Amino acid sequence: MATDIKEEIANYLLNNCFLMGTVDTTREKYYYVINHEESFRQIFLPIGYTLVIHRNLRVVQLINNHGSGRIALRKYESIILLIFRLLYVEKRESLSTNEDRIYTTVEEIKNEYEKLNLPRKFDRAFLEDSIRNIKRYNLVQVADKLVDMDAKIQIYPSVMLAMPDTDISKVYDETVKLLSQYENSEEEDEE
Repeated sequence: MATDIKEEIANYLLNNCFLMGTVDTTREKYYYVINHEESFRQIFLPIGYTLVIHRNLRVVQLINNHGSGRIALRKYESIILLIFRLLYVEKRESLSTNEDRIYTTVEEIKNEYEKLNLPRKFDRAFLEDSIRNIKRYNLVQVADKLVDMDAKIQIYPSVMLAMPDTDISKVYDETVKLLSQYENSEEEDEE
């Protein structure tokens, strides 16, 4: 019986990357892994995965040691993921420390997206398409139908782990450099 549960949870982790202790549907699995941590490490070690437990976020993460098996997001999915991360951090800081559930609305996502002045316009179809792949990896969960601007989406703490801070910093630095070059070329054109 215990082997069946371990196999089920190991398979779940391989398919979803994250287990949350703050989400009703994965809470039991999360605590089972916590209570059997070493046996799960032994399951994943021979196939090249490392089990990482982030106790402060209450998230179990599975990382491929060879850099493969990463989430493949398109450009706009990555932008929406970064917006989810930004909103998670902002809301986490403003809520009480014992609040487990972080929600955002379609309107909040739209407002952050429009600040970026990107060529693709924000609409419901765009948001649904972007979320489809993101939610597959236990990063968010749509709580309401996305027909209204006040429709809610739960942001899971795993969103903090989907893209490491070093990657975000690197992308930010590259963006600042490109913007600087763009501004300099505009100034030269004006002269």
